[in-house]
Amino acid sequence: MYFIFEIAFTSNKNYIANLIRAYATQEEMEVDVLQTVDKIIMTFNKEDEKLEAFLLGIEDVIPASLFLGKGKHYFSEEKPALMPVEQVNLPLNIAPCPSCQKEMFDVSSRRYFYPFTSCNNCGSQHPFLTKYPYERANTTMKFLVPCRACEEERKHNALRADYPLISCIECGIGLRMLDKETEHMALNKGDYRKLFKASAGAISSGQTVLMKTMHGYRKFFNPNKDLDAVKNIGFTTDTLETGLAKSPYTFGKTADGDVSLSTLLMVSAAGFNEHLMMVEQEFNALLSIERPLLRVATKSDVIKNIYGSSVLVKYPDDGMTMLLAGEAVKHGLEYIAYVECDSSAEADFLVDFDMPINTQKDMKLFINQDTKLFVSGERILFPAKVQGNKNRVTVAHDLACVEVDGKRIIDSIEVFDTVNTDEIYVLENEDFESGHANEHRFEQYKASMMSVLSEHYKVGQKAIGVHFDGSLHFLYYNGKTVIDAVPPIPFESDNLWEKIRTLREGSDRLVGNYKKAYPEVWERLDNLEGDMDIFEVTAITLGLADESFEGISAEALSFLGKGGLQIDTRVKDNRFDNYAFLTSIMSYQLGDVPNNFMCYSIYESFGDYIGEIVPQLCDKVGSNTVVLTGETFANQSLYGRIQRTLGQKNPIMSKNFPMGKENAVHGALYL
Repeated sequence: MYFIFEIAFTSNKNYIANLIRAYATQEEMEVDVLQTVDKIIMTFNKEDEKLEAFLLGIEDVIPASLFLGKGKHYFSEEKPALMPVEQVNLPLNIAPCPSCQKEMFDVSSRRYFYPFTSCNNCGSQHPFLTKYPYERANTTMKFLVPCRACEEERKHNALRADYPLISCIECGIGLRMLDKETEHMALNKGDYRKLFKASAGAISSGQTVLMKTMHGYRKFFNPNKDLDAVKNIGFTTDTLETGLAKSPYTFGKTADGDVSLSTLLMVSAAGFNEHLMMVEQEFNALLSIERPLLRVATKSDVIKNIYGSSVLVKYPDDGMTMLLAGEAVKHGLEYIAYVECDSSAEADFLVDFDMPINTQKDMKLFINQDTKLFVSGERILFPAKVQGNKNRVTVAHDLACVEVDGKRIIDSIEVFDTVNTDEIYVLENEDFESGHANEHRFEQYKASMMSVLSEHYKVGQKAIGVHFDGSLHFLYYNGKTVIDAVPPIPFESDNLWEKIRTLREGSDRLVGNYKKAYPEVWERLDNLEGDMDIFEVTAITLGLADESFEGISAEALSFLGKGGLQIDTRVKDNRFDNYAFLTSIMSYQLGDVPNNFMCYSIYESFGDYIGEIVPQLCDKVGSNTVVLTGETFANQSLYGRIQRTLGQKNPIMSKNFPMGKENAVHGALYL
């Protein structure tokens, strides 16, 4: 007779199952640990006298995870016979596990206040990878020789058996702290502790600390004491123009034109309920070992005054920020703030280390009740092993899918050597020249739809798709290729007023009235330059600080009522008319409709429009499979409306990849 304990686990990552295996080895417990596509199964001998103690102890070993669900137990005469997921040795980029955290805060440990503490199943491993296969010789750690104690651990510690990045204070990476006059090196436990204590003290007193973390440079400060730091974050004009649009963070603009910070680092979980309005699922997600980036509604007046109605929130996600947070709490802080920047950003203090790192874009998460969707980014989900039966390399958004030692891996382009391939598929407009004789360019919406169909085992079956990422596409997959069935009407932001003036009878009067009521906005819209999408122009029209889709989404989040206005979509041949949409918004604006109500209504109107078109397309092609892709769906108003209008069709979305741009490198395998 066997005792079976199952835990739901909705990821192909192995770190939770491996932590259980390592703990079993440490405790000399006989248990079969099987991971399938949707759960982890532990099979014990019912008569084992250590069973109860093992199950109680495992609570201190397994961290909270985005992918973990409910557990159940039962007895069985036979062991479960299920197909396991393949074990692949890929570098992780998550927070330290409970065991590693314990070492960092244990004064008797060799890793006391050592921020690079990690094991086979946790921590910031990917930043040190230089190429595959993942072994010490292919990481920047290859220049450091493990001490005798670390070598012993590699042989006898189940958590660090043959661990490529094993190190401690004696043999690992050194830290230094600099101000404008002096430099302080951390050489022992006491030095490491003093460095983080001094950093937290500086932040508490209103000074800024530029710190190199495993996710790149972050400038930390106390937003309550140094509001100037919110405005001046050390970016150059060139950095803003070239890099801002790619950042997963939201940067709004203050009245004097400076860029403002929007990322809040909660250093104490005790402050969550006081300062933020969150559901239980959001709270659990922020504290999970994956540590995603999450937009939540603000609650306390002090946070509202700094960030407005919503804010992007993090919980400490690597050794550097964890140790800084631990000291910040001792200074009475519940939160600090940071912004991603480069090493040239000005600050009162610099905390640095001399090891090059390979940073990943942070992962943004969207939560609606029990649904969790990855919106954009790389960390947590990449690198990833995927299936594919063609000798094809795919490239999109600085990610590549390449075969390494017989396994197909998605990771950043930089970590792959030259490979032989029959063909290469590159995203249109990607700045990448392969020189391959058989290079193909592909569209984002096609690859995104194929990625979702593949994850749900529906490649080859007819489907209708909606891709919404700045522009709105209605797609038809006939089992072989993706067709843009209802493409958006191209939106051109230049000569905007002329296009609105000639839209319909009476539109010229609207333009005149708007110019009188909002002369500054009118002039701004009259001089738009560059390729701007409808959301950017809408945000400018409404006078939002954050002139982007994110800004509209954040404003909509602050509306707590129910039922919105009907924004005019004026469908032409079933195609969305951007200019009619803007005209409708301007009319409501002249009627003094509040911005948050307007933004909420925008998404409800889009939801109604999509809910009207999709069933027509489904009936026309004879398929009830509906695919939704694109970052725009990561909005509570729109997502909720879609659930009401298309709920009966159970639309499918990305599971193991971001719903936005980054799933294209996977979907291109199936084009």
